[in-house]
Amino acid sequence: MLQLRGADVACLALVSVFAVQVCAKDAAFFEDFSSGWDSRWIQSSDAKYNGKFAAESPKSLDDQALKVPVKARHYGISTRLPETVQPSKGLALQYELKLSEGLTCGGAYLKFVTDSKEFDPSSLKEATPYTIMFGADKCGSTNKVHFILRHKKPNGDIEEKHLESPPAVPLDKLTHVYTAIVDTDNSYQILIDGEEKKTGSLFEDFSPPINPAKEIDDPEDTKPEDWVDTAKIADPEASKPDDWDEDAPKEILDEEAEKPEGWLDDEPEEVDDPEAEQPDDWDEEEDGEWEPPRIANPKCEAAPGCGEWERPSKINPAYKGTWYPPMIDNPEYKGVWKPRKIANPDYFEDKEPLKNLGPIGAVAVEIWTMDQGYYFDNVLVTNDAEKAKEYREKYWQPKHEIEQKLAEEEVPETEDSEHSQGKTTGNVISRLVEKVLSVPGISLLKPSLGSLVPVLAGSLLTALAVVGIPLALLLALLFSTLFGGKKASSVVPPQKKRTPTVVESKKEDVTGADDAPVSVAQPVSVSVPPPGIATTAEPGDGPARRTRTATAVTAEPTTIS
Repeated sequence: MLQLRGADVACLALVSVFAVQVCAKDAAFFEDFSSGWDSRWIQSSDAKYNGKFAAESPKSLDDQALKVPVKARHYGISTRLPETVQPSKGLALQYELKLSEGLTCGGAYLKFVTDSKEFDPSSLKEATPYTIMFGADKCGSTNKVHFILRHKKPNGDIEEKHLESPPAVPLDKLTHVYTAIVDTDNSYQILIDGEEKKTGSLFEDFSPPINPAKEIDDPEDTKPEDWVDTAKIADPEASKPDDWDEDAPKEILDEEAEKPEGWLDDEPEEVDDPEAEQPDDWDEEEDGEWEPPRIANPKCEAAPGCGEWERPSKINPAYKGTWYPPMIDNPEYKGVWKPRKIANPDYFEDKEPLKNLGPIGAVAVEIWTMDQGYYFDNVLVTNDAEKAKEYREKYWQPKHEIEQKLAEEEVPETEDSEHSQGKTTGNVISRLVEKVLSVPGISLLKPSLGSLVPVLAGSLLTALAVVGIPLALLLALLFSTLFGGKKASSVVPPQKKRTPTVVESKKEDVTGADDAPVSVAQPVSVSVPPPGIATTAEPGDGPARRTRTATAVTAEPTTIS
């Protein structure tokens, strides 16, 4: 819990619209969202802003902050500064941000609104002019701390200047303090938790640059038709050597290779599975004579190989491939063509850009987010960079220490860690089991398995077994219903059919398109001939194809949410 010192209590006793600002000595503006915040901050009345901020203390912290309570909303709120702040005197902007539920897609930045007599906080919009936009933003692959300046050019136009390669946003759930400092020497610093993440010059690190280039490419200049920008060409005097054989193969048989000792020439790589049995419901009239599935020949496991031995290939030493002439420098090469340079008609040099950033008259949180649980706190606007450090140490540092301690306490030792992990896993398993038991068909098992949910939650393997086995049986039942359940599945891809013998008493099953795998969620049509229809077959072709017409069976897909 954050403790208030005597001076802080005295400050809080000054109840007025700008109470916090008055207490922030030597700071132009400071807001901690304590009592009376909603009289200082005005939510935009624009219909676009369907999200309304609240003030709450984050879990385990007795420190009220401005909260984004609902996700997938536009939020707009702002407050006027008690006095205008001029960036030309140097500027320090700072605020704290806690992403208690993470940041996946949304803005969590502040806009420092340009001072204007016409500005009304209740009419805040996305287009409301700002001087600086600073803070966290993330969506998809974008993850950066924005720092955008709106700079006024000599002709009166205002242009946004974006910091190039800004630092990334910390994505943990701790409170972080973001600081932007601009000095009168036109240098800048971006700090996170007081640590420098980016520093440089206003003249070098922004896009577009503060000062445009003195010269630009002539837009009317074009490359001459006879300009040669090909640096290398094929040597026109080169010719293919007489001994260059383009037809030589890349690989040839290795005549020096020998068949490994112990190679089993007379053993096939696959054999019938001796343990397989014909299913009881196999119907030879409909399915033909049954064939056991094929398995890898166990005799080949200990041998270097089985079947007919073939000589391996090796790289052909005579191979050279297609001949190409060598490349030489192009004698007509003129280099890479570039348009000529001309004076930039829009060129200017602003040696004091801070004087052309508008004065800051308000602070706004104007964001759209797909997340919730953001906490904004301790917003500071000052011309004194040392005040930013002082306020970090006074307000953020104690909070940071509390959160670090809580984070350490939430990481148990070995046994507790295992227990915690088991508990979390158990909760996930419990939810999974409940969802699986609600699936049509499996729900019939719920009276028997429902009481086992607590037991399943304590054992991942048990849960997988108890839930997985009924699910597998159900899928097998569906498969059997849709496809007849008659054919034995092979553990290896089918090989070329061999001629059956009388001793083996086998007959091949002729398969076709109607035997191809069909998704469970697709309609299935199976055709058989009406009783009494004769079939014909050419000699040596195996059993004749027979068809029948049956009602399509459709299995509705089941969704587990």
